[in-house]
Amino acid sequence: MKRGITRRDLLNGMLVGAGAAALTALPGGVAHADARHGGGAGYPPGSNGIVGQTDAARTVGHAVTFGGADPGRARDLGEHYDLVVVGGGVSGLAAAHFYRKATGPRARILILEALADFGGHQHRNEFHVRGRTLLSNGGMVNLDSPDTWNSPSLNLMDDLGIDFAKLAEGVDTGYYTGRGLGTGYFFPEESFGADRLVTRATTEPLDALVKRLPLSDAARADILKVESTTQDYFPGLSDSEKKQRLARISYADYLRRYVGVGEEALVFYQRRTHGLWGVGIEAVPAGDCWGIGLPGFAGLELDPVPYNGIGRTPAMSLTTKDEELYYFPDGGATVSRLLVSRLVPGVFQGRQTMDSVILAGADYGRLDRAGADVRIRLNAMATDVRHRRGTRGPVDVSYVSGGKAYRVSGTHVIMACWNSVSSYIVPGLPAAQVEAMRYGVKVPLVYARVALKDWRSWERAGISRITPYNTFWDSCSLTTATNQGGYESARSSDQPIVVTLSKTPNEPGLPITRDQHRAGRRHLLETSFGDFEREIRDLMQRALGPSGFRASRDIMAITVNRWSHGYAYEYNSIADPVIFKPLDQQPFVRARRPFGNIAIANSDAGAFGYTHAAIDEANRAVSELT
Repeated sequence: MKRGITRRDLLNGMLVGAGAAALTALPGGVAHADARHGGGAGYPPGSNGIVGQTDAARTVGHAVTFGGADPGRARDLGEHYDLVVVGGGVSGLAAAHFYRKATGPRARILILEALADFGGHQHRNEFHVRGRTLLSNGGMVNLDSPDTWNSPSLNLMDDLGIDFAKLAEGVDTGYYTGRGLGTGYFFPEESFGADRLVTRATTEPLDALVKRLPLSDAARADILKVESTTQDYFPGLSDSEKKQRLARISYADYLRRYVGVGEEALVFYQRRTHGLWGVGIEAVPAGDCWGIGLPGFAGLELDPVPYNGIGRTPAMSLTTKDEELYYFPDGGATVSRLLVSRLVPGVFQGRQTMDSVILAGADYGRLDRAGADVRIRLNAMATDVRHRRGTRGPVDVSYVSGGKAYRVSGTHVIMACWNSVSSYIVPGLPAAQVEAMRYGVKVPLVYARVALKDWRSWERAGISRITPYNTFWDSCSLTTATNQGGYESARSSDQPIVVTLSKTPNEPGLPITRDQHRAGRRHLLETSFGDFEREIRDLMQRALGPSGFRASRDIMAITVNRWSHGYAYEYNSIADPVIFKPLDQQPFVRARRPFGNIAIANSDAGAFGYTHAAIDEANRAVSELT
């Protein structure tokens, strides 16, 4: 437990003793290594430690964008583009793609990205352990419910050659259960008197599991009541009236006041909503929880259709008929890699497909080459975006890179960064639009990825995932089994594998969801890599130690994907009464209005933190300029 994973032991996830990939110097001093053989210092997917929204990017952003620090006089590079895109996430990349389709393939485009990699939240993690390449998502997980998508997103998938049916075939959702691996529920000593891992076999009924939980008889009875109740707690109300009542109380209040659940049993449900909304059940409407299928509502006999005031995620859940999992080995990063392969062909060798790009090497030195039609400039934080004359004519864009300020210009600009950032760096915006842009608060979250030497201890424990209670982490599991594009995840427990852990920091008790996100962000930024590592080791050692796990022996590398500004804020009927008003009166719609030759993209512009929302907003922004 005390043995540290140091940079002396590892080079970007590879054991130095096992041989490190050779690095080749590229123009501009960027180091590069083929993705199939390991990453180098200039290869972002292979980085360990804290990645994602790093301290370096945050320092510039807060000091200049929010803090009013002066980065100095910007050096004019004399570069003029048809389009400058601020933000190189999927929305910014998609905006460049749509702009070229609208104006022609020779349109000159510059994409400025504040982080060290393109794709934004569609980030990719790579490890190289014992001769095997291990991939995982470092951010966005999967493409969700495409049968609910609008035409811009579906058209982009067609342009990129993404075949949903083929993608689903490459995901083996039954692999672990087929090996007899179930779920473990970890209860720590600090809250429950002794460390206890309660395992549930794949065929074990829920009531049998509940009887073995380290809770009182009353709490176990409460859980079984929630799971099996057929009582109508709103007798005499119509379907619409029941839904409106559920829209105005939290899931926790519904369980307490109507189902009659005591506080002890609520721990079993408290974090069920973290992964979608970043807050616990005391802050999520009961109606939204009904919409995503949480228990306790069967007796209400509600018509499974959306209603006025329901959140967009549960509305999508009720609308979709598609139950397939559309997941690449690196999550959504494949989408961004395909976009880059079309926008800047030299980055990947040859024309890439959804299969070939998974293991294709990326030449980051070719992202920003003079003379190229499309250039992607990383580590470039935009600090000022203003029209040269009124709201007409060219737009000057200043940015900071390497501690120095530079300036370029564009005929058009698309702000594909966060709304709150745009509100600070685009002078002259109407006050009402600025207020609307600052309404939503991004959901902070962490995806930790741990490369293991093998996963024999998981198999001996009989589980593929751990649901911890009252611990630092919200979830811990073996990575989803995939077989796509020549990449195959571990098929034997003696092979290396990636373990995924997630956390959405928040502060239960704060009455406003957005305040919980702000508090969670503060907690997140105060957490060092050493803290993350210690919590990873602690959970896995205590839960799996009895099955032979040894952190000092089995953990090969750790990457912490920190997204202090993660998901777009999604309105809910408790925290955001405006959700009941017409769409054109909601802040996110007012926030995305074009401003002269500047248009607004990003998933914030749809208040919906999904890939297809980010793409749709990019398409709308382009249509407003062309």
